[in-house]
Amino acid sequence: MYTHYKNRRLFGIIFLLLAINFSCTSIKELNYVVSEKKHEPSELIKDVDFAYKLLTEGHPGVYWYIEKKQLDFKFDSLKQSLTTPLTTKEFYKKIAPVIAEIKCGHTRLILVSKKLTKFEKDSLEKLGKPIAQFGYKVIDNKLYINSTSKSITTTHKGDEILAINDIPSPEIIYNLARNYASDGYNQTFKTAVLNRNFIGWYNTIYDHTDTLNFKIKKPDSTFNLKLITFKKEQKKDSLNAIKPGVKLSKDSLLARKKLINDRLKLRYKGLDENKKPLLDLQFLDKDSSVAYLKVKSFSFPNADFSRFFKESFTEIKNNTTKNLIIDLRDNGGGSLTACRNLFSYLVDRDFVYLKESEITRKFNPYWQGKGFGNALSGLGFEIISSKLIKKSDSGQFKLKFKGTKALHAHKNHYDGKIYVLINGYSFSASALLASNLKQTQRATFVGQETGGGYNGCVAGTIPILTLPNSKLKLRMGLFPVLPNAHTETVGRGIFPDYEVKTTIEDVIAGKDKELDWVMNDIKKKI
Repeated sequence: MYTHYKNRRLFGIIFLLLAINFSCTSIKELNYVVSEKKHEPSELIKDVDFAYKLLTEGHPGVYWYIEKKQLDFKFDSLKQSLTTPLTTKEFYKKIAPVIAEIKCGHTRLILVSKKLTKFEKDSLEKLGKPIAQFGYKVIDNKLYINSTSKSITTTHKGDEILAINDIPSPEIIYNLARNYASDGYNQTFKTAVLNRNFIGWYNTIYDHTDTLNFKIKKPDSTFNLKLITFKKEQKKDSLNAIKPGVKLSKDSLLARKKLINDRLKLRYKGLDENKKPLLDLQFLDKDSSVAYLKVKSFSFPNADFSRFFKESFTEIKNNTTKNLIIDLRDNGGGSLTACRNLFSYLVDRDFVYLKESEITRKFNPYWQGKGFGNALSGLGFEIISSKLIKKSDSGQFKLKFKGTKALHAHKNHYDGKIYVLINGYSFSASALLASNLKQTQRATFVGQETGGGYNGCVAGTIPILTLPNSKLKLRMGLFPVLPNAHTETVGRGIFPDYEVKTTIEDVIAGKDKELDWVMNDIKKKI
């Protein structure tokens, strides 16, 4: 997604005001609507019409990958199917796949869950759902166990899950992935999303139960395993927790304080789910001729991309590095400014980063709804859009993103050999960087097709809008963001020059086959 930090602050103020205006009574009403109420067909049809209006009037790429008559047919068929009252979740499972037919990775429907009190949250956190006793990996439309809770000894990493509650795994994968879109016809993004959050998507589509039956295939046998709700072990933070009554020595206190301070100093590099930096520079050989630059996100709290890129490319230059590996795997996007900044270090001449793009109308999605909240959000959107949207001589509305005019390459740019690692979750801003870099023919791409589109996406400002009756939330981009690069292959991402596929055996062994391929290629050319 392409989010501007100033816009975030403004929306933060707006949402704070909305939160103050949100009473306890309205929370109770919302909980009833999204968890218990059966919505009448007439109410659901109104929600379908509202979503259709938002998409067809506000989404500038709504017909990039589907013709109008096809989209109209799908919406009409959906309305005709709404003949009985449905809960919000039941309705979600009908309408979300239709929204996904637009094939825009930034546009999807969000299921709203019941808002819990602190006591309810604490109670639930002490219990583990059966589905959460495994970690999951989807490879070639098969579902594998990637990790297990300590209490499970009968199955291990690498075992294949053939079915859950008698539903075959390929059917489960299909039922989950059909509710969200990639950019165009790409499929690697859909798999990557499930590998990041299979449990979350499973809970969204399937009902919560205290017991699940798994059919599991081991290399030498097939068997059934029943998992039940369990009490979680309380986790302790080894850095922050001190046992009651235990006094640390002076040296221990100083060491602990130093560790905390070091972490604070490195906050601008971020931490991923494994407590490893999101931004990182390493040299992979003794003479520093091979540098590995990991950029796992272009957006996270406390990020300082300018500082990181400046420090990294100064160090690369000082070490006269000959080969640079840029790792964009699992980079779901973020700041347009950050990815453009990185690109300036990878070219040796002036460059244009974005194509100029236009929209047919100036659309304020918040004015489409009713109430004080929409009016307040609409006012904030008008302030933001007035800086981004200008009416052109042709009567269209031109988008004013920085990068449509020539920019200078960074004075400390890198001139050596470049490799780029990509996969299905290289999306949005990272795909924009990859497509521009691919066009320069300066880099060798290794891995899998990116989830983000080569020819751009619809993002920019991304509001989240509430359907009036079911309270489902529609997330959609409003502005076309187009790289100064193009391919005739419509609706696909950036393809690698060398495709590398990972097997479940590779995952279990902890192999990094993409990085291994690059290191072998470098050795061949020495």
